Amino acid sequence: MEDEVDKETEDPLVPETEKVLKVGTLTVDSSPDASLELYRPLGNEQFEPGKVPFEFNIKNYRFGKENPISMVVNSGNPVSYSQAIFSKEFNTGTYRAVAFLTDRRGLALKEYGNYVDRDFLVGNSRPIPAGDEPYIMLNLPRDGQELAKDEQLIVDFLVIGGEMEADQLEIEIEIGDFKHKTSQMETLTIEGLNEGEHVLYVHLLRKDGKSLVNIFSSVRRLVIVK
Repeated sequence: MEDEVDKETEDPLVPETEKVLKVGTLTVDSSPDASLELYRPLGNEQFEPGKVPFEFNIKNYRFGKENPISMVVNSGNPVSYSQAIFSKEFNTGTYRAVAFLTDRRGLALKEYGNYVDRDFLVGNSRPIPAGDEPYIMLNLPRDGQELAKDEQLIVDFLVIGGEMEADQLEIEIEIGDFKHKTSQMETLTIEGLNEGEHVLYVHLLRKDGKSLVNIFSSVRRLVIVK
């Protein structure tokens, strides 16, 4: 009987991530007048395997080595470019590029016009199926990013092709058993990750429970805490 009483009075088991993780927000600089335009590639423009040209026009933004353009291709890690015209090597495939301006800390500016997206084809490839569904672009963290034990994990994203409130969208952050939802396009911080490897998922969802079926509605990142 004593054993049974002890078991009943013990605290229920709670995953460690749920006990320790804390979510906060970071304020991103607002630059509503800054704009980024993409002249090339054109929408679904087709190229031979090899170099694909990119040509941007930047307005009302201190563009240069200290304030470059960042670009993500097919949900990969962002790459910075300090020139408005450049070329990048691509193998045969279908690609979606999202280019965006950042603030002084490298966080994505989130005003309309601060970012631009474009699909293009390389070699014998098919376009991404046409659709009007919104999707997400993840700026931070980078895949394989390493953090010190007491360092904040920054989750910085853009929702493209939709509006959070008008389209009844929400973002779900998932790390192990821990989940957090937000209805804002904001930059989040997460504190309390234990040492080791953690898999972060960022999902774009509809509040009515209907799933988004496009391939860019969810992003996965590996984070290593040392």
